[in-house]
Amino acid sequence: MHSPNSMAYCSRSKHPVPPHYSFGLWLTSILLFTAATTPTTKGCVEGERDALLAFKAGLVKDPSSRLSSWRGRVDCCRWSGVVCDNRTGHVVELNLQNSDPYNGETSIGGEIRPSLLLLTHLERLDLSHNDFAIPPQLGNLSSLRSLDLNSYGLSTDGLHWLSRLSSLRYLDMGGANLSMASHNWLQAVNMLSSLKELQLSDCGLTDLPSSLSHVNLTELATLDLHGNLFNSTFPNWLWKLHNLSYLDLSSSMFHVIPSGIGNLTGLRELHLNDNSLFGPIPFGIGNLTSLRELYLSDNSLTGPVPIEIGKLSNLIILSLSNNSLEGTMSELHFAHLTKLSELYLFENSLVISIDHNWVPPFQLQYIQLNSCKLGPAFPRWLRSQNSIEDLDMSNTSIEDVSPRWFWNNSASSIDLSQNQINELLDLSHNRINGSIPSFICNLTRLLDLKSLHLNNNSLHGHLSLSLKRYYKLILLDLGDNKFSGNIPMWITQNLKLKGLRLSSNMFSGNIPAELGQLEYLHVIDLSNNKLSGPVPSSFGNLDTAMTYWLQHLTCRDARLTYRALKSDCPLSELFDDIYDDSITLTTKGKNFIFSNILYLVNIIDLSNNNLTGEIPVEIGSLSALQTLNLSKNNFAGQIPEAIGGMKLFYFATVDKMYDKAYVAVKIRMRN
Repeated sequence: MHSPNSMAYCSRSKHPVPPHYSFGLWLTSILLFTAATTPTTKGCVEGERDALLAFKAGLVKDPSSRLSSWRGRVDCCRWSGVVCDNRTGHVVELNLQNSDPYNGETSIGGEIRPSLLLLTHLERLDLSHNDFAIPPQLGNLSSLRSLDLNSYGLSTDGLHWLSRLSSLRYLDMGGANLSMASHNWLQAVNMLSSLKELQLSDCGLTDLPSSLSHVNLTELATLDLHGNLFNSTFPNWLWKLHNLSYLDLSSSMFHVIPSGIGNLTGLRELHLNDNSLFGPIPFGIGNLTSLRELYLSDNSLTGPVPIEIGKLSNLIILSLSNNSLEGTMSELHFAHLTKLSELYLFENSLVISIDHNWVPPFQLQYIQLNSCKLGPAFPRWLRSQNSIEDLDMSNTSIEDVSPRWFWNNSASSIDLSQNQINELLDLSHNRINGSIPSFICNLTRLLDLKSLHLNNNSLHGHLSLSLKRYYKLILLDLGDNKFSGNIPMWITQNLKLKGLRLSSNMFSGNIPAELGQLEYLHVIDLSNNKLSGPVPSSFGNLDTAMTYWLQHLTCRDARLTYRALKSDCPLSELFDDIYDDSITLTTKGKNFIFSNILYLVNIIDLSNNNLTGEIPVEIGSLSALQTLNLSKNNFAGQIPEAIGGMKLFYFATVDKMYDKAYVAVKIRMRN
């Protein structure tokens, strides 16, 4: 007979369970729970490890050794780009994205071997920006939820295999050549009822059915089809995608904005820029009250801007530039746009008529109103705008005195050219007489000024030393004035200039040799002055600045840059070293306005001065120089042989587009 202390009692017993026994039950349950939830330490599944090694064996290039950690004796869950389920050890993610997407030299490439299909638990596959041929067998990875094949080197004959990826929520094949799949791409994609994000930009697609018998893409929140060749009207099935929050159909040859756009009330971003849209902006645009960014620029839209646009109280960016819009926009269009930060209305026939006493409810950072009619009075509503970074009000019919409060703003770029402003920071083509106004030199809030245009005025005297306080200046244009004296040394000591234009003044003395030490300088126009002495041999040091972008601009970068030029995205957001500005330069006796791609222009113009001595041989080292004009001087000796061998890319702007061709440098040295 067992003693009471050794017996186990059920919970219904009147006697309590012994404490040590209760503790044992508790400990056992904890151990069982821990065993069920603690990650396994056995590593990846052996068959999946072998499948990954077979995939690696099919690669023909891995220049950056991204798969160097893929070795047989190492747990594959620790390999670069491999993610396993902590509990089962199955591979659930394979991320081989090229971290430098626009550098083909770092991409991995080869065939995707069938062994990859053994990763039956794979949920996320990212092979973007690499060089693979995509087999239709990928459709057998039925567990995939995310597939990223974004790459300009990818192509496929069809997309029928997509229909088997029933769990797919994210699909990005942007940049891939899908022209051979254009006839059935939509039918295949429409089978993916769980899809939330679809990216098929720049894919060469041409076919876009206007209707679907049944729309399965009801979960779709992001649709990006920009950069294709549809050349069609908007399809009817588009207005049934009620969960859309992001829609980008830009640069795809669409024509008319239909009223159905007002049905997509959940939209937060709408990109319809750079198409062939004509007619008026539909009133239904006012229904898109969740909209934060609206891009309708670079089309052929006509008529007035509907006042309903003022209902978009969440709007941050409004871009209607480069259309044929007309009529008047007043404070009624803007009264409820409390979050507006960027306003692009340039190159339209709009009249901006706002009451002088109106105080806007927003704080704008980017304002581009050039070629609209703002004048004749200077717009007083700008006084309340304390966050301006970029302001363009050129050619806006202003005939007024610029108020002193205006020059206390914090903008880094100001263009008021082609107006009749009596006091003036593009202030070019105005009527300023005398020296540079002292209030410009003493402004404290313009310390971040990067661009200063005072060209084509009647300014005279020596350059004010006070200008050196604008130490962030990268472009200084003082051409076509009456400045005299030496080129001041502070230009070479305090600034990081990329462009310097002092042409058509009365500067005298030698050209400072220190100009050649400015590591960013690639545009120099000192023509039509009274400069004397030799050309500094230090100019040979400018090759670094002149070759920087020509060396880094691959064909793919050029395509991206071209697209950026036709969008409203500042180039500086794409490439840190790109700067947006414009300048007028003389080549072959003709004036050319270089804008948007000024960072690609390399020119030295020292013509029509009193320069003497021999042309320094160091000039011949400027391999990227596009224009060298030394004519109408008093040089002696021989022309350096190296100059005749310089060849380079040449870019020219025509209606905001650019062409590219190999041309030999044209050397002008006739005395």
